[in-house]
Amino acid sequence: MPPQLIQNQQAQRHPEPFKPVATTAVKHTASYDTCCQLQGASIQHGHNSDRVYLMSMGSAAPKTIIPAIKALAQQHHYGKLIAKVPAGDAAAFLQAGFTEEARIPAYYLSQDALLLACYLDESRKQQYQHDQYEQHLRHAMQGLSTIHPKDEYENKNRNGVTQHQAELLQIQDAEAMAKLYRAVFPSYPFPIHQADFIRETMADNLHYFGIRDQQGALLALASAELDKQHLAVEMTDFATLPQGRGKSLAGILLTAMEQHVTQLGYRTAFTIARAASVAMNRTFYKQGYRYSGRLINNTQISGSIESMNIWHKPLQQPDEYPA
Repeated sequence: MPPQLIQNQQAQRHPEPFKPVATTAVKHTASYDTCCQLQGASIQHGHNSDRVYLMSMGSAAPKTIIPAIKALAQQHHYGKLIAKVPAGDAAAFLQAGFTEEARIPAYYLSQDALLLACYLDESRKQQYQHDQYEQHLRHAMQGLSTIHPKDEYENKNRNGVTQHQAELLQIQDAEAMAKLYRAVFPSYPFPIHQADFIRETMADNLHYFGIRDQQGALLALASAELDKQHLAVEMTDFATLPQGRGKSLAGILLTAMEQHVTQLGYRTAFTIARAASVAMNRTFYKQGYRYSGRLINNTQISGSIESMNIWHKPLQQPDEYPA
């Protein structure tokens, strides 16, 4: 069922009474989904993506957080719950009706991260574009080596002069970054269209990288979202203006971010890529990432709720981990 029709059926679901759920530490609201703390866990929820997303268990226990996020979903008539949890906590979620959609090996050093889904709207788990997404995945991996071709990403012209280089962006770049994101994404799960949000995340756990044109204007962006506790990093927020497309800029950004976070000691990289984008899936496959599942009808982006592919890559071997 198309996502816009899913929302029209919200009032028909969950007729049973429920107890309102209290959350704390609201990070942002407005037209975006809300990030907050619930019983020690970090969650995001809202009608934008029509879901509750358990991003980190934190100090929460499965036996209490599972009924809490279900109650929150019922309270707001959301269609989906998605939870990223250590494999050791998965049994309680599976017994509560969740199913595994993807996993990230060794995310928690000795444990995988499992991405578990539960649908309060049964129609939402239907993959009406399954065949198309599978075809996109085949095209992304077709005829390509998984070995990173370094020379390609150096992006040199015929005279051997490097044309594009990625750089770590600073606070003073926030206005230009927000402007670029507004130009590329009609909608997004987080308010990256706002300079204040970008400044806030820069001061927290996001390292943004950009590529400029010859006049110094930003042409492409991406970010590395650091999980400092587990030394894992999400490569995300890729955006390229139309005049920069077809130049492997996403690959240049990804290479620069991998080098940066590896030097910082991070062990595992992953991404949540739009299943509808052959180009983004190809970028990660070419750089040695492995596909490990799909989040069905999961994320509001560019005007609708889309399915997302999970890709992962070890940045270090276990014997290279810091003591």
